[in-house]
Amino acid sequence: MKYFEQTISSGGIDIVLSVWEASDAKAVIVFVPATMVHPLFYKPLLQGFAERGITVVGVHPVGHGKSSREHKRFTISDIIENARDAVSFALTRYDGLPVVAMGSSQGGIVASALAAEDERLAAAFCHNVMLTELPDSIRITRFPAFLRHVYKPLKSIFRCFVRLLPDLQLPLGFYLERKRISADPTVWEAVDNDPLCLKTYSLHFLASLFTTRFKGLTDGSIRCPLYIISDNGDRLFSKEYTTQIFNMLQAPCKEMLTFNFNDHMLLFTHPQDVCERLAAKIHEN
Repeated sequence: MKYFEQTISSGGIDIVLSVWEASDAKAVIVFVPATMVHPLFYKPLLQGFAERGITVVGVHPVGHGKSSREHKRFTISDIIENARDAVSFALTRYDGLPVVAMGSSQGGIVASALAAEDERLAAAFCHNVMLTELPDSIRITRFPAFLRHVYKPLKSIFRCFVRLLPDLQLPLGFYLERKRISADPTVWEAVDNDPLCLKTYSLHFLASLFTTRFKGLTDGSIRCPLYIISDNGDRLFSKEYTTQIFNMLQAPCKEMLTFNFNDHMLLFTHPQDVCERLAAKIHEN
């Protein structure tokens, strides 16, 4: 196994890929990280895949990690484009190997959207998935659950604020509760002390995340096997919410891969357990 970094152009912006290249690889993962973090944050997990014969191409999305931070008004669509361009890189460099998309949390949302847009994928492994049109999506945020009853007008009001203050920078705690993401202090020590982790998102980006409709997940656009990774004790993406969306997903085949670590950050806190199970599933395809 060897590690290297590759710069590619995506949407006219330079982004960085972290590549863990397995010897005698049987497949390639294009990995998209969670909110405000980067692939190196998941080094034990991604290195574990490489040790199991799966090359990993980790995406540093625009404005994140080691990628260019000059482009300030990026959106969730830009990150999806970054992932798609990383797939192109993987298919070119590792011609003949199946390429699967994988993402955690926000990255899982990106991986699911990519599965609906890119027919080149052999499979998609999504740790969490979201349908923004569902009023229950408000439960992911720190805002009161009763706002689900005024979800549509609330989104309209949100768009008005975005037009007025698109570049307003907001910390993670503004819209998500850290204790629901993880109660493990080592998670927050790693995030807070990592200079490559972002500390804020613009209102412009958050609007794109919560108002973009991922209709391809439910209209038959997905052409590859779809695996949803979930933890029964996840306090951010609840089992009920994830199951509701899973039942709506349209794919040639779909499967829920459930863990019991009671931690939304299980890909960081339990990398070997997660890696062993997911690598076995990838080798089955």
